[in-house]
Amino acid sequence: MKILHWMRRAIIHVLPIFFFFLFFFTLINWIESALFEKNGIQRFSFIQVAFAAALIAKIVLVVDHLPMVHRFRKKPLVYSVLWKTFFYWIILFCVRLLIRFIPFFWDDTKHLGDDISYFLDHVEWNVFFSIQGYYLMLLFIFVVFQELISKIGVKKARELFFGK
Repeated sequence: MKILHWMRRAIIHVLPIFFFFLFFFTLINWIESALFEKNGIQRFSFIQVAFAAALIAKIVLVVDHLPMVHRFRKKPLVYSVLWKTFFYWIILFCVRLLIRFIPFFWDDTKHLGDDISYFLDHVEWNVFFSIQGYYLMLLFIFVVFQELISKIGVKKARELFFGK
């Protein structure tokens, strides 16, 4: 029974995060492909976007249990918001690099060094960092709401947003 209770709590905790990122990752994917299709940027499929949202939701669930994430618990909320935003942004940056690198890695080249140099030469870095800026704003909004809800409580947040 404890395992079922734990799984239920984990799913309840992760679903809102998953849907938040699924919606905004889909939106950013459309914007990215519309703005930069002339640069050869390929749109991700919905399954890939859903997988990325699930991955980030799971990462948030795991990272929230790390003590270093809660380093500013006794300080004003702005410290915690900025720290967590930066922390999540670095993780998302690494995940995005990995996602963009995998197609280069699975090419016919058998040497990792060649794959890395080809990747570094052929990625549109201006586009990559522009989209990373969108993700920074998205993560900031997410963390602000996450921290506010943790301070005022879920019940009070529901009342404020949806009424009684």
